[in-house]
Parts: sequence; structure tokens; C-alpha cells
Amino acid sequence: MLRARRVFGAGRPVPPPAPGAAAPAALSELDAWLAARVLASGHATVPPERAATLERAAGAARFGAQGRPHLPGLDRIAAAFGLDDPECDMLLAAALVEASAGAARLIALIEPGGTRRLVLGQLAALGLQPADFIARLRPDAPIVDFGLLVLSGDGPFVTRELAVPPDVTAAILGLRGAFALPLRPLGAEDRSRPLPPGVADRTAALIRMLARREIPGAPLIVVTGAEDSGRRDIARAIAAALRPAAVEAELAELAEPDRRAALRRTARMHDAVAILGDPQPGMLGAVLRGLGGPVIVIAPPGAFATVAACADRPVLSLEVPRSSVAERAELWRQAIPSVVPEDHTRIAERFAFGRAGIGRALRLALTSARIEGRKVPNTCDLLAACDQLRTAEFDGSAQRLSCPFCRDDIVLRRETEAELDLAIAWARHGSRLFAQDGPGAGLKAGQGLACLFSGPPGTGKTMAAQIVAREVDFALYRIDLSRVIDKFIGESEKRLAALFDEAERSRVALFFDEADACFGKRTELRDSHDRYANITIDFLLQRLESFEGLAILATNLVGNMDDAFLRRIRVRAEFGPPGPAERLRIWQRLLPAPGMRSEDIDLAILSDGFELVGGEIRNALYTAHLLAAGEGEILAMRHCVKGLWRELAKIGRLPDRTRLGPWQHLVADEPGRTRFAGR
Repeated sequence: MLRARRVFGAGRPVPPPAPGAAAPAALSELDAWLAARVLASGHATVPPERAATLERAAGAARFGAQGRPHLPGLDRIAAAFGLDDPECDMLLAAALVEASAGAARLIALIEPGGTRRLVLGQLAALGLQPADFIARLRPDAPIVDFGLLVLSGDGPFVTRELAVPPDVTAAILGLRGAFALPLRPLGAEDRSRPLPPGVADRTAALIRMLARREIPGAPLIVVTGAEDSGRRDIARAIAAALRPAAVEAELAELAEPDRRAALRRTARMHDAVAILGDPQPGMLGAVLRGLGGPVIVIAPPGAFATVAACADRPVLSLEVPRSSVAERAELWRQAIPSVVPEDHTRIAERFAFGRAGIGRALRLALTSARIEGRKVPNTCDLLAACDQLRTAEFDGSAQRLSCPFCRDDIVLRRETEAELDLAIAWARHGSRLFAQDGPGAGLKAGQGLACLFSGPPGTGKTMAAQIVAREVDFALYRIDLSRVIDKFIGESEKRLAALFDEAERSRVALFFDEADACFGKRTELRDSHDRYANITIDFLLQRLESFEGLAILATNLVGNMDDAFLRRIRVRAEFGPPGPAERLRIWQRLLPAPGMRSEDIDLAILSDGFELVGGEIRNALYTAHLLAAGEGEILAMRHCVKGLWRELAKIGRLPDRTRLGPWQHLVADEPGRTRFAGR
């Protein structure tokens, strides 16, 4: 990339920094200068013994009333901020009092019992007239506006203390390492760092424009894109082509005026580019004021117009597009080539991590692998690390569900299983197949998936949603509709929009249980409530269609769903009550292994004669296990029968107990209630 040094700057040329570290100024020599200035001015009236002290301090120093030692740091500050010689003398004297105990004692000789810092009125003792500095110390003057000098105290102006911040004192005296804000040196590594493919050419073109000075003034460059999309790498690459260093800060950290002054001072003083994150319009204008060089703002997608409205300088836009699966897979290949390419793609499909996120995940996975005695992490380590690092901010409107079930744990009818397999295939491969460069691009299907699981309670809808999410490595969040649907106009749409936006950003799945509550039918317009309810449904229709993630809707009342939603559903699975064969498989899956249960359990009796759904069978077995534990026995048929009968009584569907065959004596029917018989 071309290097454009010192394209933009303040009015006066800033001397280039010395190639090596400048030697710190000798404080004794500077103390001598201060004493000589006091003696030469003729304005200090001190007793003879104090005058002798001043003469000893001045020693053989040969400084006139206008002379001072040559300090490269002070010269650079004077050039950067346009200071004249009296201002430099005042700044040097005030800084010297901050750093030298000897200088502080000399100032005390001028005004015994006074303050420990230089006071404006004491400038007369240095041959400087305090009245001449009233205009130089106005709030908008550079020496005050940039915080080179801080005036404190009340009362007459001549009694104000002059304090110099540590970073300014260090720069004047040639001391290293003291910065008001961290200064990042920029070099060849920043200029040559790989950039996102979709924006690398545009970045190079922008740098060439800046180098040729084709853009008047000092531009504001707004780099927009998702977090961890390479925005900061781009900002540093641009900055490295313009300046030797950058000062980086989040605007949220600059709420206090002195912090804003520190940033502007650091950028000017060290000829650095300001790189600002977390743009806040109300604060950005105050930070930009007085920054003569280019400024780079890192902002989220869609924030360009808001940021540009705050600037009174040329504004340039550089948008970082969302990375594709292939680009993210390539980053994973570069980071850990030992993993097979298919797994690179699998991880890239599920997690939208950029270079920084991949680095964090790799370190976490490597630690996990070494704990288990392996030198290199495998795909499972990487997936687990990525899941730990994944963040989803739903502000209490959604709760993450655990996904303990796998595909073989659920028993469904054949047609329902086919739809579930299709949902898994779509969620796993859809982003690749239907991407702009995928084989199914011509279908314009989009990369999102909306599923509808309908059926009576207990038939496995929530379990199926957990299985789909686990099979495709998605975190599953159940939406709390009570926190989303709001009675105030427009609030529901805002909260739903935030949910979908955050799910797309963090690549997690949304699960709408009882979906008919918010995806219901539109109604005829009878009053304003109907009109606004329909607006919410219209918004949901549009947002669900454009959603690029995984959304699973579950309902017991599919007839209450609006037909327009059903047309936007990619996968629709009907979860009906299981038949005898499915019930047998459910009992077999949920019962303990043969060695851990009694041999007298009769699966045919339990599954054939009682039409229970999977959730009800599970509840029956909960009771059976507790009864067995209470007796100190392993699970037996008598426990299963009692648990089954209790569940049937709970749901109000007690059949003829003769269906229990030889086990019917364990239960007894009485008018109005059901009880368990003895053993």
C-alpha cells in the first residue's frame, strides 16, 4: 500500500521525530534556566539570602531573559499547536515545576507560603507579563482547549494555578512512555495485514486517493460492518498509510471533557490518526473539533448516515460486507490446517467469527485439548469453544434451552420424521446451497429457515426443536412472549425486530412456543386495536421472510395461524399422537436397560391399550421411578402400572382397568376418585 505521510496536518509543519530515543533533558540545567530567568527579569523582590540561593541555582548558566534550553519535545508541541515563544516559556516553567523538586523550591522562593504549583501572577518574575496571557488562556485557545495547561482555582485570574498533565510534561522533557491515551505505533505489519476480500480493493483505492490528496481537508472515514468483521484491521491499515501511530478509543470512554481533550491532544502531539469506536452522535462532534488530521470511526452496519451528520469535514464510507461461509472457512483453514476442510466449512456455517474470534476460540480449544492429553484440538473442541464464546443479548426476552437430545431419541411417524430430516438438512446446508455463489442461487430462496411444528401437547414439538438445533450446532433460545408483546403501539415491533436482528448477528435459533399467540390470524378492522394488531402481524410476516437464521414455531392450534405465515414456512411437520408401534418404541427408549429393571415389565400391555403421547409416558415413568425408589427396589411392572394409572387419572382419561390384564388388581376404581391398591 502507498504511504501518505503528513498529508493532513496543522498549519505549522511539525518537525519529524528523531530517529532514536531523545535523551531526557537534564533537570539541573532546566532549574538553572528557571533561576536565571528570575534573576534576569528584575521583577522578583526576594531577601538577599533567597537571592543567593537563586544565584547558586543559576550557577554558570548563560540564559538571557528570552533564552531557554533547546528541547525537541517542546519544539514539536509548539509546531503542532501553534504556540509562540512566551507561551512556550510559560508551558516549560509550569511543566518543570511538575517534574523537578528543585524548580518547585525556586518558585516557593518567589512567593513564600504560596501554592506548590506555578501561579499566573508569578510569570512576572520570569519576565512575562500576566496580562499578556489573558487572551492566550481563553477557553478556545489551543493551549487550554487541548489541555496542555489546566487552570484551577477561584478568585482573580492572576491567582490561578497552572498545571501541566503528565503526558505533556513527559513530551516536553523528553521522557518516554507517558501518554494520556494508549498510543499504538503503526508499521509494515498493519499495512500488510490481510483484509476481508470483499473490501480489500476498495481499501487500497481509498488509500491511493488519500496519498494523492484528491480529497480536500481532513476527511472522516467511517468503516461500517459487523463486529469482528475486520473493521479494525481496515482502520489500522488506512491509518498506517497516513501516520506513524494511532490513538484508539471508544467514544463511551470520552464522556468527560478532559478525556476528549486528552484524545485530541495525543493525536496532535504525536502526529497520530484517531481511531474511534462505539460512535455516539452527541459526543462525536466535540471530539472531532480541533483534530486537524484524518479521523477513522468504526461503526455498526447502517450507522454511516448518523455519523456523517455530525461531521463538518469530508466524509468517506467504507462498508465491510458480511463474510461468506467460504471466506470464514478459509480463515479457519489458515488458523488450524490440521482439521479436514469439511469441518472448516461446518464451523464457518454455524459461527460468524472473524479473525479475532477465531483466535480466541482456537486458544480456548487448545487449552481443552491439552487438559485431555491431546496436543492439537479436534472439531469437537473447536465447536465447543465457539459455543462458549458465542454471545446473544436478548435483554431477558429469550432464554437459552439446553439441547440434550439427539436424532435417535425421538419417536415419530414416518412422514413427521421426513420433515424433521428435511429441516436438519436445510439448516445444515442451506446457507451454502442458496448463497449468491451456491448451486441453488437461482431459486432466490434466501439463507434462512422457518419451521412450523404443530400438534397436541406432549407429542415432541419442543424436543424436536432441540434436536434440530443440536444437529446443526445452533444455540436455541425460547422467546418469552410476555416480555415481547406490548400493549403500547409500536413497542412489540421494536422488540421483535431486536430479537430477529440479534439472532442473525449471533447466529442462534429462535423458538416460538405457542406461536399462534403472535403469529395469529389478522382480523377485520372494527377499531384501532384491530388495526394495530394487524400491523404487528404484517411486520412479523415481512421479518420472518427476510430472516437469515433459523426460526422454529410450535403451536397446538395450527388453525389459529394466519395463512400468510404458512406460505412462508419452509418445513411443516405435524406431530400427531403416536400409534401402538410408536408407543412401544417410546416405552423402550424411556425404560432403563434390561439389566437395570425387573424382567416382569410387559411392554405390550403398557403400549397397546393406553393412548398416551410421549410426554405423558415420560410423566408416568417419573412416578414409577419414584415409587420404586421409595420401596428400595428396581423398577418393576407394578411401579409402571401405578405410574401409568396416575397419569391417566391426571389427564382425566381413565379407561376400563381390565386392559391391565393380570395387573389390574394394583388399581381400584371408586366413584369420584382413583386410588392405588396395596402391593
